[in-house]
Amino acid sequence: MAASIILFILVVQVGTGYIAGQRDVKVQTRFYMTIAFFFAVVACMVSYDIAIMDPSYYDILGVAPTADKRQLKSAYKTLSKKLHPDKNPNDPEAQENFILMQEVYDILTTKDLRETYDAYGQEYMINARISPRSKSVDLSYERLLMYHAPFYFISALVAYALTISKKSNGARPYAFVMLFGLSILEWYTKTYHDALPYIPLTIYQQVECLKNLYHYMLQGAIMYANMTYVDMELSQVRLLSNITKQLDKQEATLDGVVRILARVVVQQKKGAQAAAATGALPDSTQEEAKEKKLLDDALSGLPAQAKKAALERKRRDDAMAAIEKEKAKQSKEHPWSLYIFIALSLLNYFSK
Repeated sequence: MAASIILFILVVQVGTGYIAGQRDVKVQTRFYMTIAFFFAVVACMVSYDIAIMDPSYYDILGVAPTADKRQLKSAYKTLSKKLHPDKNPNDPEAQENFILMQEVYDILTTKDLRETYDAYGQEYMINARISPRSKSVDLSYERLLMYHAPFYFISALVAYALTISKKSNGARPYAFVMLFGLSILEWYTKTYHDALPYIPLTIYQQVECLKNLYHYMLQGAIMYANMTYVDMELSQVRLLSNITKQLDKQEATLDGVVRILARVVVQQKKGAQAAAATGALPDSTQEEAKEKKLLDDALSGLPAQAKKAALERKRRDDAMAAIEKEKAKQSKEHPWSLYIFIALSLLNYFSK
């Protein structure tokens, strides 16, 4: 069992590492490839575990676990003729094989012994000293507890130890739920002697396969927890770092925009002053277009709210510049209304 789990971990680690290294494949595709690869390895390992199982009593007689007494009797007669020591004088193990076949047949044709064998297997029967000559079967709770407890106790400790880190801690609930479900399934099948359908194995062989499968799925749950783990503290640090960088960038951009706006206003004031001094307005179309382009380039890197604030500031500055320009223009124009008012006043005075 330990060798199978080590082999399974090595194969899964190598395969998933290779898939993770395919950077030209999308992340979601790599995730699905990893899951598919994992279940393919699980199927291969379960098949391997079934293949290396010791032959059951049904395999010795060459019948299915669901065989009835008639089928068992027919198989026994056929094998007894084939394996009888008189027909195999050159085989030193013929006598031993013939006795084993008789014991197997006696156990499988006795209801209580067959149910005990189907549920617990040959090892339990040997440890409990149950044989075809046994008058009773010891299925006390103490013996059954000593038979079942070690696996679940050790498995729980292993699951807790393997999921103690932050990355794998998310797999712990799945591990204990699977272990609890396995215990319920084992209790049901062995209590009511109801094997899982469509699986040509005895109850104890099915349970052994499910126990091996549990360890494989435990490794899968740990792998999945590691793949989907998100360190919230590290994520918060990274988020704060990104926000700080964005704020610094926005602040630097806003500083640049403010400098551009200040330069535009200064140039407009200089133009207004020059116009006031010369009495003509400079042709600044090209300069305004250049400044507008610089401003648009600066505003393109800002978020919507910052861009809106910058545009409002630009409109306010433009409005102030227009007012200053208009004042300068009006200061150079002749006050004709004042001239007319003075002329009419003088005409009225001299007409008296």
